[in-house]
Amino acid sequence: MILTAYTKADKSMNGRGLTASGVPVQEGVTIAAPPNIPFGSKIYIPALNRTYTVTDRGGAIRGDHLDLFIKSRETAMEFEKKRLKVVITTP
Repeated sequence: MILTAYTKADKSMNGRGLTASGVPVQEGVTIAAPPNIPFGSKIYIPALNRTYTVTDRGGAIRGDHLDLFIKSRETAMEFEKKRLKVVITTP
């Protein structure tokens, strides 16, 4: 999958910090996924040794693209774009 990162400062978030499912963003937990991956799905990313929960969507999030929430704008920018293996478990 292609992974990118976003922050509350991004235009689509409007500084609110609420996900498409209505829950607040949380670093290390929140991930945006395309509509074919249901809210509540768990996505384990071995390279990051972390499991995220799908609670968000995004206009550019489709196909094999996921978007991690990262609190720091600088850290999110440094994340750039990565192609990483993931394991998806749907509810």
